[in-house]
Amino acid sequence: MSDQVRPTPVVFLHSAGFTPQMWQSQVEAVGASGAERQVIAPWLAGLRPGRPGELSLSLAAAEVVSTLDRYGIQQAVLVGHQLGAMVALQVAASDADRVAGLVLSGAFAAPGKLALRLQKSLIRVMPNKALADSGATKDDLIRALELIATADFGSRLNQLNVPVLVVAGAADPGLPAARQLVAQLPDARLEELAGAAANPSLEAPAEYNRLLVGFLA
Repeated sequence: MSDQVRPTPVVFLHSAGFTPQMWQSQVEAVGASGAERQVIAPWLAGLRPGRPGELSLSLAAAEVVSTLDRYGIQQAVLVGHQLGAMVALQVAASDADRVAGLVLSGAFAAPGKLALRLQKSLIRVMPNKALADSGATKDDLIRALELIATADFGSRLNQLNVPVLVVAGAADPGLPAARQLVAQLPDARLEELAGAAANPSLEAPAEYNRLLVGFLA
């Protein structure tokens, strides 16, 4: 297959409190879609167990761009959840020419204090065993949430000329933020998944995968 007709690669960016393995169902769905599409699911900078580092949107975004360079990828579709979605937006805002499209869940255009307080309360009641695989603690998640609150994309979102799919669970407390984000993006649409809340790719994987594969096509 020539480079000219090879499908655009996909990079999956996980959330704090999850590992890149959270995207296993989506990686399999993309692989089963028939397209010979390159798929990468890296650790976010600052979140890899045993390799503590500074956690920042700009550093994590720079690491995503470095990953693209290492794989010889000029443009990719970025798929992100929560912190991963914010990193994807940061890449799109700072290196727009590297992004062919975005699929986002749990992202905020302008995080509000009420939404962040709600998310913190959800983290505090999360079972510790849910975090075991990622090596993260509840304090790590709250630190990541505070990092999300520092996001300031300014007018750059209004100028983002790539297609964007925002996916949210119908029971997600962050659904108003998803609607606000879609309203600020020139070429975005929102899909609400029944039976899902804050983690739609995990809670309604079949429907999420259908939307993802359709978007990529």
